[in-house]
Amino acid sequence: VAAAGTAVVYISHRIREVRRIAQRITVLRDGMGQGTFDIAAVDEKRIVELIVGGALNHDYPAKSADLGDRPVVLDIARLSGKGFRNVSLQLRRGEIVGLAGIDANGQREFLRALAGLGGIGEGSVAINGRRVRLRGPASAAANRIGYLPGDRHREGILAELSVKDNFAIRSISRDTAFGFISGASEAERAGRAVTTFAVKTPTLETPMSSLSGGNQQKLILASVLAAEPVVLLVDEPTQGVDVGARSEIYRILRQIAADGTAIVIVSSDAAELVGLCDRVAIFSRGEVAEILSGDAVTENGVTTTILTCASERKEARRDIGAFWRWAAGNSAPIVLVGLAVVLLGAYASMVNEYYLTARNLGGVLGLVATLALVAYGQQVIMLIGEIDLSVGPLMGLCVVIGSYFLGSKAGAGSFVVGLILIFLAAFAVGVVNFLLVDKISIHPMIATLATFMGVQAISLVLRPSPSGLIDTKLMKVIGTKIGFVPITLIVAVVIGVVLEYVLFRTTLGISIRGLGSKPEAARVVGIPPRLLRFWAYVACALFAAIAAIPMLAQVGVGDAKAGLNYTLASIAAVVIGGGSLAGGRGSFIGALLGALLLNQVNVVSTFLQLSDAWNFYLQGAMVLVGVALYSRSRQMVVAS
Repeated sequence: VAAAGTAVVYISHRIREVRRIAQRITVLRDGMGQGTFDIAAVDEKRIVELIVGGALNHDYPAKSADLGDRPVVLDIARLSGKGFRNVSLQLRRGEIVGLAGIDANGQREFLRALAGLGGIGEGSVAINGRRVRLRGPASAAANRIGYLPGDRHREGILAELSVKDNFAIRSISRDTAFGFISGASEAERAGRAVTTFAVKTPTLETPMSSLSGGNQQKLILASVLAAEPVVLLVDEPTQGVDVGARSEIYRILRQIAADGTAIVIVSSDAAELVGLCDRVAIFSRGEVAEILSGDAVTENGVTTTILTCASERKEARRDIGAFWRWAAGNSAPIVLVGLAVVLLGAYASMVNEYYLTARNLGGVLGLVATLALVAYGQQVIMLIGEIDLSVGPLMGLCVVIGSYFLGSKAGAGSFVVGLILIFLAAFAVGVVNFLLVDKISIHPMIATLATFMGVQAISLVLRPSPSGLIDTKLMKVIGTKIGFVPITLIVAVVIGVVLEYVLFRTTLGISIRGLGSKPEAARVVGIPPRLLRFWAYVACALFAAIAAIPMLAQVGVGDAKAGLNYTLASIAAVVIGGGSLAGGRGSFIGALLGALLLNQVNVVSTFLQLSDAWNFYLQGAMVLVGVALYSRSRQMVVAS
């Protein structure tokens, strides 16, 4: 791309990469520029000095002397698991062994299995001659196996907890008595670790997320070592840290090895493995292809062995069957829920001849329209990975407002004012939800639960008990049917089809799905998360107001509690229709069919003379089956 005329800014801690690629180099230290140089004017040593702020005597500390006479600490015999097989390896006291290979050849899976984070099938693991079973991270820690994860942000740090808490948590038993933590002991140990490991932090109470990458890594390492492991597993020890912190981490690892800890390291940097490790095991296709030791542990030797023992292996695709691949797609929920509706209707019609009458179907479809409309709003919110619990009370508030302006003695002007106030109230609730979630950073469930209570309180103040009859002519207009099909259902179907098209065929739709799929990645590619979140909450509230219109005809009176059941029902309809609570996936047609199925279950249970409890049993079962089917199919496709 540079040859094509694009200017490139390349950021890396790997100095050799930069020297190969760049024409000029700018060095930053502690947020301050240290100068810009032509690449030919500065050698690697000078760059390191600029980064660190002084001279470094050695990149890597001296290795231990001959380890042959030391006792075996870790003895692994023909170990197999997910991603690796038949691995046999011995580590002696104070030895550092590296695991190398092209990525996805089993070395990382093997390391994580030893940490209790992956399944172990066959083989054995013994520590100091005693066979151990690794059922999970807790059992690994109980057997004195420490693990320093490669992805510190996802698995290493507890970002919102303090430096002190992040240090103490892996060895908290040293600070507790009868289940109570001694603050003095915790602070004393954490303070000593910060000093020993040269962790730069303002105070022990500083949030872990405030520290630089190198200081986070050193503190995690200190925390792991505080549990006094006899075996230490390290995944990418210096990933994302600067050269100064890197040298410090190398020194610490060599020091603890000298103190007797056996260490296993996975690294994608051949130079790092060569500089640190006494032996290097090369993985290929899940097996140890060769183990280098002594003078063979060179950068050229490691790289050559990796490239000559095997090429990069292709991912093995597990055939999970056509059904599961289809079930993971967007059309599966629509087909499956539609099939359930047909089968349930057929069964009900066989049991009771009145089920398929126009009167019964017309009543059911009117209720479906109301639930579908509010479910559309819930689907919009769930597509961005959030949820709105306030839709039910908001529908009730809209009905209450309507009872003051849409009565039998109201004129045309009053009708218009009433409708305007209904939608203004909904817009205001949507804005309040957005402000609570986005501006004040309250979790959506908590924010909308608070709105739920506030809106319900307002409704009860306006109508402490049901009163205020809705105009009968208006109710008849809203309840108009074409044959036995309510006009409200036709409107709901049209809206659902339009929304489905927008979701999958427009830039707005892909932006909403992108935001729900991965918010930060969406922001980086240019999707405006704040703007989309604002309109999502407003749209959800407006759909609740639209759903309240047919509910006016169904209730016929200003009842503050009329919409309460629609909060959970709207969520259930979306989930049954294939929507994901995690965001990024969903279908408006699926939500429509989910609403149809939920209402159908209510009616069928009545026709079958089942108790009200069966409504909840069946609806709960449908939600569980839907979530289990859709989630499992998607997991299987990803795993394959």
